[in-house]
Amino acid sequence: MLRFFTLSVISFILLSCNPAEKSSSKKKIRPATSYNLSYKSNVKAIVSIETFDHYSRRLKTGYGFYIAKDIVVTNLDLIKGCYKAKVTPMNTDDYTDVRGYIAYDFNTGLVLLKTQTKNLNYLNLKYAVAETDSVYCLYRKDRKLFIRQVALLPEINRDTISFVPVTNSMMLSGKPVFTPDHRPYGILQYRIVNNENQLVELPAKWISPLVKKVKKHPEGLYNLSIKTDKVYPSYKTIKGFRIITNMGNIDIRLFNQTPKYRDNFIKLVSDHFYDSLLVHRVLKKFLIQTGAADTKYAKKDDVVGWQGPGYTLPMNIQPGLFHRRGAIAASKLPKDRNPKNRSDGSQFYIIAGRVFSTLELDDIEKEKGIRYTAKQREVYSTIGGASYLDGDYTVFGEVINGMRIVDKIADVKTYSVDRPVIDIRIKTVEIIR
Repeated sequence: MLRFFTLSVISFILLSCNPAEKSSSKKKIRPATSYNLSYKSNVKAIVSIETFDHYSRRLKTGYGFYIAKDIVVTNLDLIKGCYKAKVTPMNTDDYTDVRGYIAYDFNTGLVLLKTQTKNLNYLNLKYAVAETDSVYCLYRKDRKLFIRQVALLPEINRDTISFVPVTNSMMLSGKPVFTPDHRPYGILQYRIVNNENQLVELPAKWISPLVKKVKKHPEGLYNLSIKTDKVYPSYKTIKGFRIITNMGNIDIRLFNQTPKYRDNFIKLVSDHFYDSLLVHRVLKKFLIQTGAADTKYAKKDDVVGWQGPGYTLPMNIQPGLFHRRGAIAASKLPKDRNPKNRSDGSQFYIIAGRVFSTLELDDIEKEKGIRYTAKQREVYSTIGGASYLDGDYTVFGEVINGMRIVDKIADVKTYSVDRPVIDIRIKTVEIIR
């Protein structure tokens, strides 16, 4: 069938009573007969999805739909980076937890989730069709059911995937689309088209092969955080990193004694995770902190600093790596909210610090039950740092150039929550070869 090249009229059809479905035939929405499907049966398969991090803080919300009694398909970018998730039928409070993922694919950008409870109203992909001229998407408002219908643009074929651009911006990523006779046609997602992020419809023919990859036992969603199809630079080819801020540049290097932190930082920088994030916490003449994902679009009065990449890292206290002036260490939540004592996956701080007297170092040793080396005592009593943090946080790098900028930032005026009054933003982080 020929596809339309322009957007057709968008239909808003209320389905709050049976006559609505009869009247839909006037708009060329034919009720399914041999397939026994309808607007009302299809909407029962659609779910809202909420994702959470390791500390049960909400990360993202989106959509997916059941393709089997206990299997939901959704877009990988919604789930990747979260620690746990729950799904809820649209406009209800009847949620169920996600047990884990059972298949994923970077090419299609999809993931299959195993849910705790079953839904008998799933979309059977064997009813899906390969071609159609138009599709519709379902949504609810005030407990009433509506549709949006749109004509399809020409299909875009790439080497390993094909999809159809959708020109209706009111359709939402993760939702299924259906043919006029109510059969499933595909899933909505975003893809790069002509260098722009475009809403597209991925046909169901790309979902079906993923079902064949299903694992018998679900894996924790956390494991998806470290899955990637990208090839990242080797640490052997990297001399350091340049943190470019609106107040100046800070050059750093990472330690090989903490390889998980080193490689994680390389990955985050390569993915441009730190671009446009704020230095959201400043303790005057002590430290500056950044790396919180919720600071990217934060407004002046927003409470920030709670969101990382969705995963944490195990502590790695290495002898010889301590909180000297210029040290870089991973942030973490207090023990009452972090029982496993793990570091945040992206947030870090840089020590500006101060000089400590011999008596102060003696008192800290007694209080914490630790023993400073001769080198540590020399550094803390001459160069300075934050000696009382040793043993509690993972030090994984140091500043090699730009301490003047660190000191400048560490001296700015802040609110009562230690956030700078004037935003200090990381423009980008560059790899130094």
